[in-house]
Amino acid sequence: MKLLGRPFAAYNVLLLAIGAAALFAIVAAAFVFSARTQDHSGEALRAARVDRLVLELITDLVDAETAQRGFIITSNESYLSPYVTALDEFEKDAAELRARTKELAGGMLFTDAEIDRLIEVGRRKMALVKTNLAEFRAGHLDETRLVIASDAGKKLMDDIRAQGGGLRERVARHRVDSAARMREAAASLTTMISLGAAMIVVLTIGATLLIRRHMAEIEGARRDLVEINEDLEERVRERTDGVLRANDELQRYAYIVSHDLRAPLVNIMGFTSELEASTRTIRSHFDGHPLDPDDPATPDVRAAVEEDIPEALGFIRSSMTRMDALINEILKLSRAGRRVLEPETLDVEAVVQSCITAIRHRFDEAGAEVTIEGRLPTIVSDRAALEQIFTNLLDNAAKYLVDGRPGRIVVRGRIERWNAIFEIEDNGRGIAAADHERIFELFRRAGPQDRPGEGIGLAHTRAMVRRLGGDVTVASDGSSGTVFRVVVAKDLALRILRGDT
Repeated sequence: MKLLGRPFAAYNVLLLAIGAAALFAIVAAAFVFSARTQDHSGEALRAARVDRLVLELITDLVDAETAQRGFIITSNESYLSPYVTALDEFEKDAAELRARTKELAGGMLFTDAEIDRLIEVGRRKMALVKTNLAEFRAGHLDETRLVIASDAGKKLMDDIRAQGGGLRERVARHRVDSAARMREAAASLTTMISLGAAMIVVLTIGATLLIRRHMAEIEGARRDLVEINEDLEERVRERTDGVLRANDELQRYAYIVSHDLRAPLVNIMGFTSELEASTRTIRSHFDGHPLDPDDPATPDVRAAVEEDIPEALGFIRSSMTRMDALINEILKLSRAGRRVLEPETLDVEAVVQSCITAIRHRFDEAGAEVTIEGRLPTIVSDRAALEQIFTNLLDNAAKYLVDGRPGRIVVRGRIERWNAIFEIEDNGRGIAAADHERIFELFRRAGPQDRPGEGIGLAHTRAMVRRLGGDVTVASDGSSGTVFRVVVAKDLALRILRGDT
């Protein structure tokens, strides 16, 4: 054994050197393939943004056309609100689409001419809608109806959908290619790890007792790594399936709202206007041709024309207005669910202060004092979603304060491990224990229905909080106040990178 001591030591040194080289190769490969995976992930995210912008561009045009038809049928200026919004949103979406396509595949996936053609056809469609509205306001009703009845607008929309569909198809293929390259990089990394682990196992067989002792630790770490990889792959699959299902549901939801609900509503509004006009005609006829006062039906006929029918039409119009507001709220909820999250470093205290300033009039009307308790933490999250969450909860707190009791609303926050926790506490009328979960359901409200609202705000709030990697809950004794507890990820960008949201 003594004779073999030096060769044995030299052999072990060689094995250690080979093992060190193998480990170095694995680490280097891990960095390389990890960087590739991040690059491909970023490309897939940019492709999703371009796809969303093309869809938003088409949606803007559909909103403008629907608003045009509603206005021409009813002559009610309020129906042009979606058109005015669509005019502004179309140009914003067009500008962002140009910028985003230049980022995609290094600007090589689309030419500027392709994007310009799509935007130009959209502007022509907007110009046609504007012309129709101008003609209608000028009193050229016949000409306006002829233009609307022609297929000019339809051809433009068909062209838009065809061009947009072609762009989205290429974006989808690019996204699939990026995902395939991500899988290839992950597979290469797994292969390198497996080969390196096998080499380490072979080398440790002939190592000394010290190396064998360390080998046990390495083997344990290897098993943990395999389990983490398997768990990560399963979670990625589950999250991907969930996102795809949610996206499909949102698209179907938006389609139902914008087509199957809004179109019949516009027709009802139009016919209501015709009924009102007919009622005025009948009343004018009665005024010019008095009814026979001896006819026993005369009082009933006059009451029907002057009171019953106008009252019924008033109820119908108020119900239609409420339904239109509900549809708009649901469309906002659907669009928020489709919006791509954009994490950034946020001073939450500044965000909350801006929300308080935006709805300061609500607190002044309610006679409420709003304070921030302590220092709110800085986190990485989506600004728009966070502003909507705090605005909804602060507005909700002001809405349900008790008359005669000085209003007090307090906001506080802290960091716990990987989460940021915020509380919005008020001394309002509270929420019964049986309603603590029901208030987060769509169209569900708790307590006396003596405040304006549609039962959408808290459902929207919970949906946004969950997209930010957390949840919102409520605590209340039902009489002396309420505490809404919002938990979001401290670092949303990290969760997105890990595939957890």
